Amino acid sequence: MNNERVKPYERVQLFSGGGSRFGYYLGSYAALAAHDLTPDIIVGTCGGSLSAYLVQLAPDPKDLQALMCSRELYRVITAIRHVVPDEANKRLKLRYMTHALKRWRLSKQKDNGQRQRQADSYERLLNELQQLAMFRIDNEQYWLDELSRFAASNNDSGNTDKATPEIAIIASRLYQAPADRLYNEELALQELLFAPPCLANLPNFASGLADEQITSPAHIFANGRIHPSVKVQTQWDFAPVIRASMADMYYLPPTHITELGWCLGGVINLTPIELACQLGDSVFAETKAGYDPWLAAPAIQRVFGFDPNERLAAVHSYQPVSVSALTETINKNRQLHWLPFADNEQQLAGQNVQKRFNLKQMTVELIHSDYDGFVQQMQAQWQYGYQRTVNYIQQHKL
Repeated sequence: MNNERVKPYERVQLFSGGGSRFGYYLGSYAALAAHDLTPDIIVGTCGGSLSAYLVQLAPDPKDLQALMCSRELYRVITAIRHVVPDEANKRLKLRYMTHALKRWRLSKQKDNGQRQRQADSYERLLNELQQLAMFRIDNEQYWLDELSRFAASNNDSGNTDKATPEIAIIASRLYQAPADRLYNEELALQELLFAPPCLANLPNFASGLADEQITSPAHIFANGRIHPSVKVQTQWDFAPVIRASMADMYYLPPTHITELGWCLGGVINLTPIELACQLGDSVFAETKAGYDPWLAAPAIQRVFGFDPNERLAAVHSYQPVSVSALTETINKNRQLHWLPFADNEQQLAGQNVQKRFNLKQMTVELIHSDYDGFVQQMQAQWQYGYQRTVNYIQQHKL
């Protein structure tokens, strides 16, 4: 008798970050769809959460490509801009630079995690993340409304028979223990999983979701700073959740969700490979380059208390619990597929939103191209993701 637990999905795809190069996920998804490998669920984090939303709005690759190159999406992206001089005085800007140096120095000290927990408080860290974030979103309350209207008008034209993947999104929050519960930390952060509602009705998952039995993998790297259990939500709206997933430290400020409190970005679990392998038989993830040692790694170490490159090494070496040898031989698709995207920064150089440090104003400026340039960038990203995925499919005879 086969006692193997039935997983809720056949295929899972991870959209793990991407930043302003998020378009390569869309091309990768289109390549899977073109080869009858359309994912049943997409798990998005950070910039990948926006890509997941675009797929949810336009699951047919033709509609998706139109949405990706639309003026509506262009306005969504250009609404993200740097903090202008009159919004933050030079004292705050200097504070950002000195904090960046401090984070780098502290990340090199082995006792950093313990000292940080003693010094931090909920209010202190929240204030730091709000004040030192480099970017903002204009008209944030209505930021994604145009996209849903564009997709709705396109769907009215007839292309509605394409199956829509379920969507899950990873974010995090500043966690405060309830007053009636003892917790041995002044401050913790907690991973959030915004899951499809249907998971709450599946016998194999319902109890785990309800009792918060899903463990945050970053917890073991964080020296006690990250809450061990993941907070799962099955009733949620896309706009605030995408904003929360994209609110990585020192880029966008935290955002408040009433029932959860102050929410931060998905970098707490940028490549949720354990969750993906729990959800589906076949998982399409991406290889990722290491975090830079000057800004990204120290920032994550400062806020979340773990070395992201240690976590990345664990992700790339992860081996899912294998099914029986007989099943593995019969069905080659039941495995973990690593799509080769680690060089996307080099291959897509110039094909994304550019950043420039303004020494006079002490700001990191975002330089958005005009609409025609944006379309060119999106098409280049799409083609990169599409071709790399097709090459992988052909190489492995999927």
